[in-house]
Formats: sequence, C-alpha cells, structure tokens
Amino acid sequence: MTYSYTAKAGQTVLLVARASGDTSNLDALQKLRDSLVAQVGSSGKVDFEQVDRIEEGAATLTSAQYDVAIANPVIPHTVEHSSNVLGQILLALKPSGTLVLYELVLDTASSIEGLSITRTQEDLEQQLQFAGFIDTRTEVQPVPEAGLLEISATKNFVASATGRVLMATASAAKPTYNVGAAAALSFGKKAKAKEVGGSSAIAPKKAWMLNVDSDDEAEIEDQDGLLEEEDLAKPDAASLARPDGAVPKRKACKNCTCGLAEGKMVDDSEACKPTDKPKRLTKPVDVVNVKSACGNCSLGDAFRCSSCPYLGQPFFKPGEKVVLGGSMLFDDFMP
Repeated sequence: MTYSYTAKAGQTVLLVARASGDTSNLDALQKLRDSLVAQVGSSGKVDFEQVDRIEEGAATLTSAQYDVAIANPVIPHTVEHSSNVLGQILLALKPSGTLVLYELVLDTASSIEGLSITRTQEDLEQQLQFAGFIDTRTEVQPVPEAGLLEISATKNFVASATGRVLMATASAAKPTYNVGAAAALSFGKKAKAKEVGGSSAIAPKKAWMLNVDSDDEAEIEDQDGLLEEEDLAKPDAASLARPDGAVPKRKACKNCTCGLAEGKMVDDSEACKPTDKPKRLTKPVDVVNVKSACGNCSLGDAFRCSSCPYLGQPFFKPGEKVVLGGSMLFDDFMP
C-alpha cells in the first residue's frame, strides 16, 4: 500500500525512505518518484535520500532547499524517525515548508514482540515538536491484516498486533524563519517624527541638564545671608553656666589621697594634685632594628602584642624594612 502526495508545479520535493531489497518496495518508491517528477514539472525537482544515510551522517542535506519533504511513504513503514533525522529534514526545508510523514505507532506504550516500533501517537507528535516543527497534525487508522503480514508473517505477531498497530499520517510545518537566522531586537520606543519645514525629522531625545551657561553666570546662594544676627552672637559665661548653679565635680586622679575618689566634697585648695604624668619617650622606637620578643611581629596585627611597635603595619619578612607603596592621595585600585 502506497500513500500518494499531490505536489504543485515548480516545487522542490525531498523523498526520504528506506530502500530495502524487496522488489515491491523498490517498485513502489520508483512509481512515487516518477509521479512526483511529473507533478512538479521541468521547473521543479525531486530528490531521494535514504533515511539510514541521514541517521549515520553519511548524507548531508542542503539548508533551506526543499518546499516539501515526504518521509517513509511506502510499506512496511517500520522506520522510527529519530530526532537527528527530523532535525536534518527541518534544516533542509525552506521557511514555511511542509513535512508529510508516515510511521507505525502503537495504541499504548506497551511493546509488541517482533516489532521494533515503540512510540505512540502522542510520542510522535512530541518528537516532531521537539525537533522544531509547528502546526503538527496526526491521523491514525488501524493497519489491516495484509499490512501486518508484510511486517512479519508469524501467526503470534499478527494475533498480538491486530488492532494495536496503527498507521499514523503526520503533517507539520517549518517556522517562517530559517534555522540559525538572527534578528536585531529593539528595546526602545521609536521617536515620533514631526514635520519641520515640509520634511519629516526625528525629534531629539530630551536629556536632563542644568540650565546654567557657565560658572561665572551661575547664581549661587550667599552663605552669610542664610545666618541671622542671633546666630552670629558669641555666647557669654552666664549662658554656658550650669542651670542649677552647682560647681562641676572634679575628676579624681589616680592614687587619690584627698578623698575625692570616695565621693567626699573637697575644695580645690585641698584637692591633691595629679602626680602620675604620662611617660614620654625620649628616643623614638627603631621599628626597623627592633628585636621581637615573641617572634610574631612580622606576621601581622592578628599575631602581635598590644604594645607591639609594628601595630597597623602589614606583614613582612623578618629584617625587611616596611615601606608603604603608592600615594595616599589616590586609591590603591585604579581602573
């Protein structure tokens, strides 16, 4: 049984099938090809390619070459088109090109012994969509017993496959663009054109800017004018005095002997004078030749003592002079 397809004059048609050694199969393919050649006429073209060669990569189809592709049009229709084959056919079709495909499917997902077909009608439609085809439509009809005998003549196969093996006729289209096509995206709104002197011109885009011609002509607010007379008046001693009139309490010094530390009321004449003045270094510390007692001075602040002369400096090698590079006026990381 051969499923015919009516082609239009001037079309380029790709015929994809599996050419077996069966004479009836070859005769059916030849008759279908001759019929297509007569339909497209001298301005059209009909090419044939074996599905196994496409699957193995031995045949390379030309991109955007054919208006119509017809796959697996003659019995026994046992070819299960893979995603690779469908992708190559999609590449060979022109934009909006049509694919007509014939394939055996099962009524359920359970397999049948002696049959390599495992897909259902839903699986076939999903495979076409995954390959990139659109407008997918599929029609199914039961395979008659004569068609099952051409697949396998065993009685067990015919008994188990009757009513479960269906013939699916699928049609799909390629999108209106070619595979790998690119288009520029515009994310901005087009400026409205307005008539200027009888010719159309695009209105310039408005930009935020200061309405100042130069720094000399800029009107800057006078800072002195922002201050009132009372803001310029200096405070007197009376305004700085404590509101309760109490004398501020003096802070007790270290090793206090007059009782101020215990909270006693002591006059300034009776208060002790601080004797522990901070020690001043008569000689600056030589941070270059200093000898580390703990041995961790060069490791960084995390390992240094609280009285280490290297606090705040980066880590260094023992005996190396610490020098800060660069200039403090600029950032360390410059673009």
